[in-house]
Amino acid sequence: MVRVTPADGAGDETGGPLATATRSVRLPPDLGSARRARQLLREVLSDADRLDCLDAAELACTELVTNAVLHAHTDVEVTVDVARSIRVAVRDFNPMPPLQRHYDLHATTGRGLALVAAVSDSHGVEDLGPAGKTLWFTVGAPEPARSDGEMVAAWHTADWTVDAWSAAATASAPVRTIRLVGVPPTLWLAARQHDDALLRELAFYRASHPVDVDVAAADRARSLISDAVVAVIEAAQRRGEAQPALPSGHPSPLPAVPPPFDVELEVTEGTGADAAAMQDALDVAEELAAAGQLLARPGLPEVVAVRDWACEQVQAQLGGVDASPWPGTDSARFMGDVDVDAAHALRTFTTEVRTSDRRVVAADDANRIVAVSAPLAGALGWDVDDLVGRRIVALIPPHLREAHVSGFTRHLTTGQAHVLGVPLVLPVLRRDGTEVDCTFLIEQRRPTTGRAVYVAFIDPVSAALAEGLHRAR
Repeated sequence: MVRVTPADGAGDETGGPLATATRSVRLPPDLGSARRARQLLREVLSDADRLDCLDAAELACTELVTNAVLHAHTDVEVTVDVARSIRVAVRDFNPMPPLQRHYDLHATTGRGLALVAAVSDSHGVEDLGPAGKTLWFTVGAPEPARSDGEMVAAWHTADWTVDAWSAAATASAPVRTIRLVGVPPTLWLAARQHDDALLRELAFYRASHPVDVDVAAADRARSLISDAVVAVIEAAQRRGEAQPALPSGHPSPLPAVPPPFDVELEVTEGTGADAAAMQDALDVAEELAAAGQLLARPGLPEVVAVRDWACEQVQAQLGGVDASPWPGTDSARFMGDVDVDAAHALRTFTTEVRTSDRRVVAADDANRIVAVSAPLAGALGWDVDDLVGRRIVALIPPHLREAHVSGFTRHLTTGQAHVLGVPLVLPVLRRDGTEVDCTFLIEQRRPTTGRAVYVAFIDPVSAALAEGLHRAR
């Protein structure tokens, strides 16, 4: 039942009291709660004759309720107040503060709070503490409606910042400190965006399919580990201590990052089980992605490895094992992931590459070499049959490998390509471990199988040009 009361000291345009309607509902932590919250909004605004605000209110409310379901994993209380404007408050019972993530422009997740800021008149966070928090917004203010430009500006300047709140500090169990040593920032940002998208899609998938994973525990570990790492990266960026991930002139939009760093995490004994749950949940999501059951693509091996390393470090150090640094991507397991079947599946399409008298290589959308010309293989010290089936990182120097994986992961996630058709000069790794500067021109093609194939024409540059490039670097 909607309760209607006069607003204190307020009146409508005719001088009569301004009606105020208030209604609340408590909803369970499942994805159907967003629909029930929208139903509440429609009923309240209809009774109050304020359906002019329904579209914006429904959109913003859906985002806040869905965020609470996906990340708080508690019941959700939705309260709608109608006076001169409409105020919607969404309360959960998780003490972790909201975090507005900053992902790539075309990422599939991470925009909810910015969207709420763009479509609402005001927004904020209140009652943050051990018992939970409330996120709120208002719409329908008597001021003129925002222009498109003002909405875009609100999107980019949205601020949901609250005073830092440590969930570990509220825990009854003893708090311990563990260290992640040598965190690779460029690769971590790619893994973070990929893993967040996987966990979000897995939560939606579980709404209609039985999946035996603990998403709440996985999300706790994700928030604790990833948020701490990203905080270090963003602090370095603000201090001007970040450097480009790729050589000058490269068109990739990868952000500037600090060198690999250490980060300390405050955890409890239960965090080990959460980290194991995160691994389990993401392994299931990777399998579903590989089977085409999710929108996200499966992660490249380095992306999976850096996530597993972090989770295993939490578990190992809680078990008394000393910290072990990130081993890097200069490893045979990343370079030698031979899959000749993948090459054979595209054999008809790649005939022109195999028989070309130019230096050319073709790789599939799993980053595996499916064809290479004899001139290129020979120039790099390989036999054609030994190179086909390996991952393309076998040709990428170790200091550029993580940037390549991050850029390719971004491309697979967003569909955006910044290097296709753009002439580049980059070093290529020979089989003997030496490097040679080469010109690149990369094209994307789609055979009848529907899978993308990337064809790169690669030629060593002249000695004079190579010397000039090294001086410029």
